[in-house]
Amino acid sequence: MTDVPQIPGHTVRAIADGDARELQALFDADPDYFVMAHDRPAAADEVEQIRKALPPGKTQADKFLHLIIDARGHIAGLTDVIRGYPEPRTWYLGFLYLAESARGQGLGRRVLHALYPWVRAKGGTALRLGVVEENAHARHLYATEGFALQVIREPDPSVDRARRVLVLQRAL
Repeated sequence: MTDVPQIPGHTVRAIADGDARELQALFDADPDYFVMAHDRPAAADEVEQIRKALPPGKTQADKFLHLIIDARGHIAGLTDVIRGYPEPRTWYLGFLYLAESARGQGLGRRVLHALYPWVRAKGGTALRLGVVEENAHARHLYATEGFALQVIREPDPSVDRARRVLVLQRAL
């Protein structure tokens, strides 16, 4: 079992403090994604918010933040996976972000295919995620990967949810 998911053609590693500036620059250069997902551009401290965000009852020990680095050494994406949420053997993909330059090339599917065996090897039996209803490309990806609708979460500003979110799950 490896410490990080393995994606052919890419290096995957845990996020480090020194990555924040480059990652924040990617987010800042991609306002369309953040407006679609959050009804606002990326916050000035978006990376720090992602690093700290945890669901109820979870600690940083349950959180796996991984950068996806392309062959040129640039950040191509980020995953945020939570162990044992909302149930002990269900893992939650809290964030799958791909840089604009990495989209449309099948990387999202390759990331998912790397996550499935990685989560299984760590004892997970299902992967759950939330997708903004307006994100048609992501919804199509998840549907073709066998994710099924579990619940719909309506907008709720108290938890920074500006859009309707479809919660999906797939057995591993």
